[in-house]
Amino acid sequence: MKDKKIIVHVSEVAISTRSGMGRVEYYWKEAFERAGFTFIHIGPDEVGPVKHKGLFPYKAYSYYKSLGLVPSAFIVHEPAAGVFTKRGIPCFVESHGIERKFWEKQLSGDLPSSQTEPISLKTRILFPLWRLRNCDIGLKRADKLLLINTDDSVYVQRKYKRSEDDIFIFKNGITKFDVAGLDTEPSDFTVLFNGTWIDRKGIHTLIDAAVILEKRKIQIRYLLIGTSKDEKTVLADWPETLHSSLKVVPRFESQDEVKLLSQASVFVLPSFSEGQPLSLLQAMAVGKCCITTNCCGQKDLITSNEDGLLFEPGDAEALAEMIEKCYVDTSRRKEIGNNARLLVQNRSWHNVADEVVEIVVNYMNTSSKK
Repeated sequence: MKDKKIIVHVSEVAISTRSGMGRVEYYWKEAFERAGFTFIHIGPDEVGPVKHKGLFPYKAYSYYKSLGLVPSAFIVHEPAAGVFTKRGIPCFVESHGIERKFWEKQLSGDLPSSQTEPISLKTRILFPLWRLRNCDIGLKRADKLLLINTDDSVYVQRKYKRSEDDIFIFKNGITKFDVAGLDTEPSDFTVLFNGTWIDRKGIHTLIDAAVILEKRKIQIRYLLIGTSKDEKTVLADWPETLHSSLKVVPRFESQDEVKLLSQASVFVLPSFSEGQPLSLLQAMAVGKCCITTNCCGQKDLITSNEDGLLFEPGDAEALAEMIEKCYVDTSRRKEIGNNARLLVQNRSWHNVADEVVEIVVNYMNTSSKK
């Protein structure tokens, strides 16, 4: 007999508000507990050291078996999912970006990192076996899929022959801040980038756009936060003529995010691949005009020219044009930022996490009657 109202959650990431995926799972845990469930997380602390990442799913399942319980449902992050499907217990696969889809983009050269960091023959052979195999099995066999954006939904319907009814596109939430005073303009027009300083985030698109704007004699400052790389490393990618216009903040505490956002005229995320960016959502929540790429979760969030601005990944000229328009037209920039704030104002973590609980509970109730 199943233990009543127990959710077993499996992920390689520890539940914590200090990481993006960990934050999502933190609020899911809270929501299930509000609904009267016991939420048991099996993560790196529970599983302990593994000799290879590919062993994590099997050690996680072994840990689960040692608990001696039969839960109401599994919620399993994609790379561990294959081991937990078809066990006679409803299984929900959680994905923050379909791994097979990302891998195919790397192989095809659609991501800039494919050129700067070529994939070795060994990785080409072994990675699909130890990592993607469990993803594939889970996405094919799980009862329901909790996906992060429409692009991923379309992909799994085509790749794994899943029905649209099998898929729920979950939302990420926003942290509520006091936005009083955030409508004031910084003294210098400032572009804010919030993300790890890696090729996939479109860093060279941003740099190329900055060079274009410099040639047009447009005076802009750049605030680069959450880079995870120190100032010297980041500056090495930029022309020396722009160094005086840059400020780098490698890491910041969550309570400092709103202060950093207040220093921005516009928020820019030129990424080639994302799930559903928390940094973008938070910038929208405080009323910043956001310029980002027409792909992934970004295009699910934004209607271009209404509550944000979208351009095609890698198009530095288009990005420069959008930044210049925002530079020139302050009122339009503020209007778009205000529309963005209104769009996401009810997207609290409480609300979006409750939606996930509702999907899981409804499926469990329906399947139990069959």
